[in-house]
Amino acid sequence: MKNKNIKTTHYYNNTKKIKNWSEYNKSLKNRGNLSIFISESIIKDGRIVFPKKADKVGRPKKYTDEFIEFALSVRELFRLPFRQTIGLIEYLFSLMGLSTDNLPDYTTLSRRMPSLNVRYYDNNACDKNGVIMLIDSSGFKVFGEGEWMVRKHGATYRRTWRETHIALDYKTRDIIGFINTSAHVHDNTQLKPLLSQVMNQNGYEVDTVIGDGAYDANDNYKLSKRLGIKFLAPLRKDAVEHLNSFHYQVYDTPGWEERNAVVRHVEEFGLDGWKADVDYGRRSLVENAFYRWKTIFGGNLKSRKTDTQFTEQCLRAKIINNFNKIGLPKYELAS
Repeated sequence: MKNKNIKTTHYYNNTKKIKNWSEYNKSLKNRGNLSIFISESIIKDGRIVFPKKADKVGRPKKYTDEFIEFALSVRELFRLPFRQTIGLIEYLFSLMGLSTDNLPDYTTLSRRMPSLNVRYYDNNACDKNGVIMLIDSSGFKVFGEGEWMVRKHGATYRRTWRETHIALDYKTRDIIGFINTSAHVHDNTQLKPLLSQVMNQNGYEVDTVIGDGAYDANDNYKLSKRLGIKFLAPLRKDAVEHLNSFHYQVYDTPGWEERNAVVRHVEEFGLDGWKADVDYGRRSLVENAFYRWKTIFGGNLKSRKTDTQFTEQCLRAKIINNFNKIGLPKYELAS
């Protein structure tokens, strides 16, 4: 039981200020730079690079995956429909003095989008070891009324959302993994698939996972212990120790040792004390990532099919990670 005689201490983060404001200010301006660099895998010697004929039965692809990804990235960055995307690319090609006769039709972009394999993370990153992984989720509307119509008339059954669960690298702030699910999937069930994607598919070695209270589940503590990962998530208000007794001796229920240790820590120092001791404030960066995501691309998904929605979110994650390479703020404690 909680000791009522122990006074709960509230901890407050010290005020921070940006110490590289000049460089960060330039990086913010460069994000609005409309210069588009097209690699030689897309255009070479003034012509579109077409894929080589594959040794397969059937009609070969007319355009490379790199070209389709380039066109779809332009679509996401400028929030354009398919037809307007082709129109913008035609204008860019005309400025470069290139022929616009062989550009793909908007239906080609739509048809190729679901099967496109977009690598949104840096596969050649040199610091994939000891990653502090921050996790969170947020909803993106597929179709339905806007917020004004909901406030005025109420929501209808056609209001549909998709939930995106992301994993963020604390050091680089890059998105290193994400999963799309329906809006009815609980967050605490997604730690295992996120870790599988980040560690097994993307090649990162995770040292610590930090999530909010929705991830407080003993299965997540067991999974983290089995993988040798430190797991941090605030407890629910009604959290209690799981104990067994034998011959008048009380001991932790097998499998509940890690979570019981957190319960005892919170009982002794309070939730704010636990957050300060484990530096839980680091998790705010993943909330900031979703804020940036929705500020840049909006809170809607243009696609209707699940595989196309995944490609759409992959393209957005890749753009955000490229923005990170341009420049990020560096903080120091204010005096």
